Amino acid sequence: MRWYKDRPDEGDLIVVTISDVDKNSAYADLDEYEDVSGLIHISEASRSWVEDLTREIDEGEKTVAQVIDVDDDTITLSLKRVNDNNKREAMSRWNKEQKAEKFVEDLHEELDMDKDEIFEEVVFPMQREVGSAFHGFEISTAEEDRLKEFLDEDVVEAVQEVAKKNIDLKQEKFEGEIELEFTSENGIQKIKDSLEDLGEGVEVKYVSAPDYSITSWGRTQELAKKRMDEAVEKIRSKADELDGRFEFSRA
Repeated sequence: MRWYKDRPDEGDLIVVTISDVDKNSAYADLDEYEDVSGLIHISEASRSWVEDLTREIDEGEKTVAQVIDVDDDTITLSLKRVNDNNKREAMSRWNKEQKAEKFVEDLHEELDMDKDEIFEEVVFPMQREVGSAFHGFEISTAEEDRLKEFLDEDVVEAVQEVAKKNIDLKQEKFEGEIELEFTSENGIQKIKDSLEDLGEGVEVKYVSAPDYSITSWGRTQELAKKRMDEAVEKIRSKADELDGRFEFSRA
């Protein structure tokens, strides 16, 4: 999968394939960039002492490196600065981007765009704005408004259709119960004011005065909980501002 930048930035964690190895250095192709390679000096190959780099890494080996310097002529890479967690995350992102590349053909069928246009108008903006193209497809339903900040509505709809066909979009959810009442004048309007603009992925339903149910959704439990916490805090703040009574409990 092509990346939206021509070259990586210092500090980036990238997937590379070792292309050439000698005793003191190695060259690696940067898999996420077209026709870009980097240099690994023997001092950056391992945390332990290495006498001969040809005994440490093999040509054709795919691994994760950190970019430690970028200039006009050379990109310098490090293997020893990458821990196991870094490696898992970078490889996971790279593998998901390979899956997302296959979605481009489906987008080509959904949109009146050729593949180069899809990369420029859809794939690269998702990489730039949400971290990866795959993540853009992944959140296209749950966080539709976020995609609409940088993609046209018809493009978002096409992304959603492709995602539904290719990704399990199961949502995690949190449920809670709230009590909300105002004994002062215009109580009904104050309730409406307190329950509006709670954010994406949150729904409040009337049960019986003063009880309401509240549900939040997200691709992960962490996101669903974050949305619930933020919505509850908004309601609590508004109720306090309008001299109301508010209580929340997990269902």
